[in-house]
Amino acid sequence: MDVDEVGLVVAVFAAVGVGVGIAGVAATGWAEAAFATEAGGDAGRFGPVFVAQLYLSVTAAALVGAPVLAGTIGLLVGSRSYRVGAAAATCGLGSGAGALLYGLVVVALVVATQGNAATQAYGFTDALGPVVGVAVGSALVGSIAGALGSWAG
Repeated sequence: MDVDEVGLVVAVFAAVGVGVGIAGVAATGWAEAAFATEAGGDAGRFGPVFVAQLYLSVTAAALVGAPVLAGTIGLLVGSRSYRVGAAAATCGLGSGAGALLYGLVVVALVVATQGNAATQAYGFTDALGPVVGVAVGSALVGSIAGALGSWAG
């Protein structure tokens, strides 16, 4: 296992997490404005429900990207290794830790920017279970992709 390459994988996940988090903030802010702030009629009654669903949907969509990123990075980093086991360990550990950081960054950005209409939206601790689950899945994907990259490279 190469500690520098584990760090590289984690750093890429963190950088992408910041970008995805910012995109999530833009999407949820837009949704909040459209469904609650600028809406008329019965928006006061149903707006917060839609806003909460949109916050959840945006976060879930962002988390789905972590295993995809793990596969891509695992294949690339793994292809630089001559040993399949080392590539699997490096990419698995890096992807697991990176996906955890990615998920925490995305959730922190989205939760920190929830507006007044997001009273029914999830809180930071509510998302920890799914974030950990995504990290475990990403570690598995990263490990397999790293091994495949090493084997094919």
